[in-house]
Amino acid sequence: MIRLGLRLTLGGGREAAIRLVLLVAAVGVGVGLLLTAVAGVNAVNKQNDRYAWFSTGISLKTAYAAKISTDPLWWLVRADRFDGQLIGRIDVAATGGSGSTSPAPPGIGHLPGPGQYYASPALAALLRSTPVDQLAARYPGHLIGTIGDAALPSPNSLVIVIGRTAAQLARTPGAVRAPAIATTPPSGCGQAQCLPGQGMNANSIDLVMSVVALAILFPLLIFIGTATRLSAARREERFADAAATLIGQGDHALALDIIKPGLLRYPASSRLAELRQTALHRLMERYQQSDPFKFLIYADQAGAELGPAG
Repeated sequence: MIRLGLRLTLGGGREAAIRLVLLVAAVGVGVGLLLTAVAGVNAVNKQNDRYAWFSTGISLKTAYAAKISTDPLWWLVRADRFDGQLIGRIDVAATGGSGSTSPAPPGIGHLPGPGQYYASPALAALLRSTPVDQLAARYPGHLIGTIGDAALPSPNSLVIVIGRTAAQLARTPGAVRAPAIATTPPSGCGQAQCLPGQGMNANSIDLVMSVVALAILFPLLIFIGTATRLSAARREERFADAAATLIGQGDHALALDIIKPGLLRYPASSRLAELRQTALHRLMERYQQSDPFKFLIYADQAGAELGPAG
């Protein structure tokens, strides 16, 4: 069946092969764009999900997927800057003493103790390459590990989680007691329940989806439309070529039978219209003397103006 289909498709010569290649390419490009869009949407959502934990403690109404701990976590989010780059600083402190069950942010094994901190790989590299008095001196303690990818929106994210004592944060303005780490991404919470400027809200996600949809559909429709027009033009030519051949062979009635469905499908075809008039006039000439009834029928179809019988 496939072999037969290829033979029929390619039987029209070079033009048919070009149309087939264009259609296959259009389908291939469409599938590729669709897969790219699906991967892109998934990547955007995954990246957005990694902003969720930054909103810990923003609002009591914030949705928490993790189990609420009986030992709240002292939490303070601040923004720091170095050499024009934004650094996300989170100061944390466990409560409940040595047996504390205070929750830990994603990407680290356990909460850092006082005098310890975790840094993202990009920030850890920046700390190593920058003089201590310019950057590392800002953060009390020493590095005990790097933050895992699960907590970082991108490989270049600059984030630091600093361990403090509960007493220190209790008297620090802006610090809050959080019963759990927030897990609701910016796209799923209200503006007052998420850390401002982090991630994409629902409206931004909708905008991204709209742009992606247009980016996929516009070139794909152009590609398919071009291939379809080429195919339609070739089919129109086939009707016209077949009719012209029959007229040349003197088979005007059969030519007219070919032209009629052609004009129904391609009513704007000037060549088919001209061939129709040619076939009708030839038929009028043939039956003018031998069959006046047929002559009148073809004359009416041709729109010929007949003078009064003399």
